Amino acid sequence: MRFMDLKNRNSLLWEIIRFVVIGVYATILDYVIEVWLTSLLQGWVSANAENHIAAFFILFLISVLGLVISTPASWALTSVWGFQNVSEESEKEAKSIKGTLKFLLWSLLGLIGGSIISFLGYMICLEWSGWDINIININFSTLFSSDVATFWAYSITFALKTAFTMVWNFVTRKLFIYKAPKEETK
Repeated sequence: MRFMDLKNRNSLLWEIIRFVVIGVYATILDYVIEVWLTSLLQGWVSANAENHIAAFFILFLISVLGLVISTPASWALTSVWGFQNVSEESEKEAKSIKGTLKFLLWSLLGLIGGSIISFLGYMICLEWSGWDINIININFSTLFSSDVATFWAYSITFALKTAFTMVWNFVTRKLFIYKAPKEETK
């Protein structure tokens, strides 16, 4: 299997393209959910915004809720359309309870890594840079208010977190869940 084989819909390049399309869909869904949840929980978030430990757990909880809501759609799309160069054995296992649990485990580990990136973004924007921007004070009204810096700081942090989790999810799913069939050696 050649990477740049555009004619072969089962090539690694096409799998990456399909995975990115699914990832963009899941990212948009996750972003809207996370900003909406942060807006909905604004009182609780604001009361704990300066407590760094509480901020990490708030970011983690909101990410978990975003994951819970967006994962069923991304799991279904990934298992049906995303990975097409998969051995029969891997395909059966991926659609089993064991495969679903593997999917959730690797997603959870990616979520933890993404949460650490979110927390680092929070600390950089609030404490370490001197910008005094608290990204967990994000809500839908920030885009249209004088606090647009919070919106952009949150969005950039979210994009970095998403880039990490997207690469993490592709690599772990390809290596551990949706394995390509072994090529016959000549």
